[in-house]
Amino acid sequence: MKKQISGSNYRLVLKPSPIEGDGVYAAEEIPWGRKIIEYRGAVIDDKEAERRIAAGATGIMKLGTDANIDGFDNGNGAAFVNHRRENPNCFLLREKDRVYLVAGVEGVKAGDELCYDYGSDYFPQKGKRAEKHRR
Repeated sequence: MKKQISGSNYRLVLKPSPIEGDGVYAAEEIPWGRKIIEYRGAVIDDKEAERRIAAGATGIMKLGTDANIDGFDNGNGAAFVNHRRENPNCFLLREKDRVYLVAGVEGVKAGDELCYDYGSDYFPQKGKRAEKHRR
């Protein structure tokens, strides 16, 4: 089952992913360096972020000093973009208290799943599923 993601600069769909759960897929080609979608959701402080992480939240993105975004709390679908350590096709850009998903150097082909490297804080041990932390 496909679901259209709104609020992005390109047509994106949400559907089952071979990586994990649901993933975000490009419905059209996205050139390299282009902002695809802003990571949106409820803005919460560090204390609330830690509480939610302890309760199992997986979509917490560090925004700045004592500011985090919970992408699964009133988010726009960007939190469904999955992790891939090797050859991710996107990266994050932090700009003026906002976080954007941007197409990597080779761009994103229509039909490809969007993914980026969540980093070592999120997946500290290669090959083992680690407890999820803030991205």
